[in-house]
Amino acid sequence: MQQWTRRNTRDAILIAALCFGLPLLAIPYWPGFGTGATASLAHLQWGVLLALAMLSPHKLYFRIGYLSLFLAWCVRLLLREDDSGTWELLLRSLPLYAAMYGWTVLCAHWMGWPRPPGKNRIRQRDIVPYGAIALVLYPLGWALGHELVNGLFSEVAPPNLLDQTLQVGFARFFGVLCLTLPIVLFFTGRNEPAPMPSRMFWWEWVLLGGYSMLLTALLWALPGSSQHPLGGLLDQRFMLAALMVWAVLRLPWRWSAPLIAAVTLLLVYLVGAGTRVGLRSDALHLLQIGFEMSVLQQLMVLTQVIARDNRRAIARLAEESRRDGLSGVPNINALRHDLTHGGQPPAEIGCLGIEHLDNLMAGYGLPAQEALTASIHDFLQPDVQAYTLGMGRFALVPTRADMSWKALLARIEQFEFNYAEAQVRIEPHLGVCPLRDASAQSLELALDASYGAMQAARQRGETAPLFATPGLSDPAALRAMLETHSLALSLLRRRKIELHVQPIRRLSATTAQMGEILCRLRSDDGRLLMPRDYMDELDASRGEVELDRAVIETLLTWMRDNSHQLPYPRLTVNLTGRSLVSENFRNWLLYQLDVFPGCAERLCFEITERAITGGLVQVRPLLDGLSQRGCLIALDDFGTGMQSFERLQQLPIDLVKIDGTFVRNVASNPRDRDLVRAMVTIARAYQAETIAEYVEDAAILAVLEELQVDWIQGYHIGRPQPLDSLPSLAGSSP
Repeated sequence: MQQWTRRNTRDAILIAALCFGLPLLAIPYWPGFGTGATASLAHLQWGVLLALAMLSPHKLYFRIGYLSLFLAWCVRLLLREDDSGTWELLLRSLPLYAAMYGWTVLCAHWMGWPRPPGKNRIRQRDIVPYGAIALVLYPLGWALGHELVNGLFSEVAPPNLLDQTLQVGFARFFGVLCLTLPIVLFFTGRNEPAPMPSRMFWWEWVLLGGYSMLLTALLWALPGSSQHPLGGLLDQRFMLAALMVWAVLRLPWRWSAPLIAAVTLLLVYLVGAGTRVGLRSDALHLLQIGFEMSVLQQLMVLTQVIARDNRRAIARLAEESRRDGLSGVPNINALRHDLTHGGQPPAEIGCLGIEHLDNLMAGYGLPAQEALTASIHDFLQPDVQAYTLGMGRFALVPTRADMSWKALLARIEQFEFNYAEAQVRIEPHLGVCPLRDASAQSLELALDASYGAMQAARQRGETAPLFATPGLSDPAALRAMLETHSLALSLLRRRKIELHVQPIRRLSATTAQMGEILCRLRSDDGRLLMPRDYMDELDASRGEVELDRAVIETLLTWMRDNSHQLPYPRLTVNLTGRSLVSENFRNWLLYQLDVFPGCAERLCFEITERAITGGLVQVRPLLDGLSQRGCLIALDDFGTGMQSFERLQQLPIDLVKIDGTFVRNVASNPRDRDLVRAMVTIARAYQAETIAEYVEDAAILAVLEELQVDWIQGYHIGRPQPLDSLPSLAGSSP
């Protein structure tokens, strides 16, 4: 229960005065379904009480209002000129008022009211229950209660009792019709704006003027059924309702709710005025008018509620569009919105890249990526506001002018991510670019430049922020790159791929015995797309598995069609991290090797250590299945990870490809030479042979002979060539 305050006391006094005084504001009419004097067509006080039972911010409000109304009824009885039977009528009214107290509360409960604060707004689905309960059951209950009490405790003749019962029912109905829904509408939505923009276009003024002139002409020319000056409005109530619908769409709720109440009161008053000058007013006619007016009123309210819900739905969708659907972190749309609607734009904007996030996802699944994205966003606050640009990419907006990008990057490097009882240290790269202003063009240029700087920092292995200039980013070049990425996806899905192969030979041999399959994409105009043109896009769109499937499908088909003219005894194929941990891909690949007999023993699959980080359990079934079918397994980029030697023990590795960063300078750098010697020794300890990449000249080849590497690969040995051209060049079958 809320604490009672001075404001509550003031409201209670106003409610008591309103309920005490409203019975004096009767709308007189002459019932045409019985004899007697005029009666009140609308008991407005009961419309207020039902609204109080529905809203009920304090239960005492409704009790005070009901008690005030009963006291007003008692005072009116005591002040009658004819005091005969006053006390009998008063005693007879006590059980009726007591029963109707519970009936009012029960009807409000059936309609779903009262509701908790914050949820007490009118909903679309409230309109039908309101019409059925408030406008039908509630007045019907009053009528039946009146008939029951007076039938049991009075000697009123049945015809007169029926007339009184109908009068009570109609009075309660029109009282609820005039005030209940407008009051609820006002107090639950008084802060709601107009459903439509308040500024009117010229054509709306023309339509409004023409419609008003038509309504005026009809009121003037057509004979009214009442002698009242405004009696014609009752006959043209549908046209008036159409005008009201337009008005409620243009007015805030705090104005449209009183307007709906005022127009309804006016129409009810005109009904009463018409009966006093001879208008037919039997029960069926009143019922018809009441039904039509209730439908029109609910139509106006429903129009407002639908417009409000649509506006809120649009606002909610706009808000959701500014959040990443998985992690809930603000995205690029939120960045554009904040810069446009914020104050002074920042002087600089940054782009943060987190490397090897795909390996984390391959090892722990998509929830790990979502959790890491959210954790980094929270960690960066309050120094910067982070907006996600995709997997492992963030746009950074500083929240204070003296923020140091270098200190921020140093702090990010200390960030540790704990997930599934594992600790992950991230490898961040940061690009920074000045932001000229908050315009969309300046933002796009700054983002492009900072993203390019971040990529450059990644390629160079920079451990400090790399600063860029927006002018260095060529929009035309960026658009061309985007078009190339989109083209690559289209070509891949249409299987417009072209396989090239680079020879790998034993150090002691003169001809190549293996070849590494490399994928190129051939566009419709004959242009050849290299992996550097499309791999980033495939990585961002998670199309790597699709790439692996396309390459393997094409290669297996080619091997089947050229089984007697293969260029090399064995061909090596690269597998990405997502393919390694995909159960669907594993089942598909093993099935393909079974469908194409004789191909498995001629294939070698290359995997990288980074691709199996954290996903050893998921990777092992695929590698075991490949080994059982006669495939070789090669560990690529050997020496670049911290667990390279451990992987030799955990996995069925047949070949070890020494990373080219160690081979490229092996002739001039003694440290690289010692590292390669150690790798050869370790590999042989695990019964694995070694392949040296990037063998580009004779000097490197001579050192590798001294270090006793098993296989060599590089431009000095042979450059990649189209697979289709090799059988004729090889000249011999395997």
